[in-house]
Amino acid sequence: MRKFVSVTTEYIRPSRSIDVLYLESAEGIKPIYIYNHEGQWYYYFHSLLRLIQYFESGLEAHATFTSEADLDDFLERVCQAKNLRLNYRYRDAHNYKKFGSVVFANLSEIMVEEATLLLKKKLISEEFFVPQDWGLPRLHTQPYNPEVDHEWHEFEEFELTDDQVTDGRDIGEFLEGVVKGYEV
Repeated sequence: MRKFVSVTTEYIRPSRSIDVLYLESAEGIKPIYIYNHEGQWYYYFHSLLRLIQYFESGLEAHATFTSEADLDDFLERVCQAKNLRLNYRYRDAHNYKKFGSVVFANLSEIMVEEATLLLKKKLISEEFFVPQDWGLPRLHTQPYNPEVDHEWHEFEEFELTDDQVTDGRDIGEFLEGVVKGYEV
């Protein structure tokens, strides 16, 4: 069961504040940040870096709300959100396949379809990627032979899961950090 714990409220001005909350879950504790702009706009950030980038360069918040009720509804959904599993495979030169997956926390409450669309833009030919470029494990089954094997792995799908997180990044952080691979 996930739950939020209020840690502190820092006031920038009397009508502007930053609330720091901890999201406690079986995976551990993760801080989140809410910027309250005069009680009319609420900006949700799931990393301190993104909050700083918002103030320094105008980078968008992970989510924006026009009422405290909308923010509360969102936070309630985050408490009930499931993790996202990225399924992928490696196919070697002899067409042997090995399947693997990584489970990400889903604090940003990204739906499967949205995660798929965001990732496909960064895949090579909307299908392939080099896992070590994205901090994911390689799935080679046999000793790697660069004369016949390759580094490319195939994206299969995202799916919602209750399984434990296996990667320390939130799915939103992962999707922001991936860089498009090179095209042939």
